[in-house]
Amino acid sequence: MDVVFETSTGRYFTIEIGFFDTVLEIKEKVQKYQGYPVPTQKLVFQGQELADDRDTEQYTILQNSRIHLVLAADAADGKVPENGDGRARITVAVSTPTSRRQLTLEADAADTVARLKERVRDLSGVPTNRFVLFHGGVELQDHRRLADYVVADHSRMNLVMRPSLGAKKLRLMLLPKHGAKTIPVEVNASDNVSELRKEVQRLHGVLNFDLPPEGYFFIYKQNAMEEDKSFRWHDVRPGDTIEIFHASVKDSP
Repeated sequence: MDVVFETSTGRYFTIEIGFFDTVLEIKEKVQKYQGYPVPTQKLVFQGQELADDRDTEQYTILQNSRIHLVLAADAADGKVPENGDGRARITVAVSTPTSRRQLTLEADAADTVARLKERVRDLSGVPTNRFVLFHGGVELQDHRRLADYVVADHSRMNLVMRPSLGAKKLRLMLLPKHGAKTIPVEVNASDNVSELRKEVQRLHGVLNFDLPPEGYFFIYKQNAMEEDKSFRWHDVRPGDTIEIFHASVKDSP
């Protein structure tokens, strides 16, 4: 199956991997085809760093899944330039959902995320408490330093707006199985995906649609959803479809 990789600098490439490849084997293929040494690689999928000894089935990595490749700063862009005081100076590009243009900011690797958000606020006018920043698929915490997230020179980040107080519910379409009719559901954007499981059980008692007896998980845009993360974290939009997928994956005969 083909998997899409995205680097911290916004570069994309695709590599064919096996259905039961370990994470270490995937890193070795990245090294073979892209030249990034295995020790410099960190792979992140759905906000979770992947352990070398686990495989694609355990992480539910599917065809066209997107994996973020985070590289050590010196491997990605060479030595990071320094200020006169010896602190590492980097340039960061921030994509915003309300504009096609990117914000380009200078920062120090030792800066906190909160300080970077203040600079974003100064350029965009968006209050710092109204947005979060994502880098390599990971939400950045205000008190952490940019260096903690291996933010290198020319890294790219995404700005995601927090829902407004009193915001309308998020109306989604739920697909119980392939070929079945979709079922409309409403959730709060700030809710964790685990709340959808409760709603599914409630609707199942009312509508009596088929649910896999051995268990299930949710698929959004061909990726398994993390139930301890919010719909906002998954960037789910009004009208999007979420599929119910069998928990067990069987080999083809």
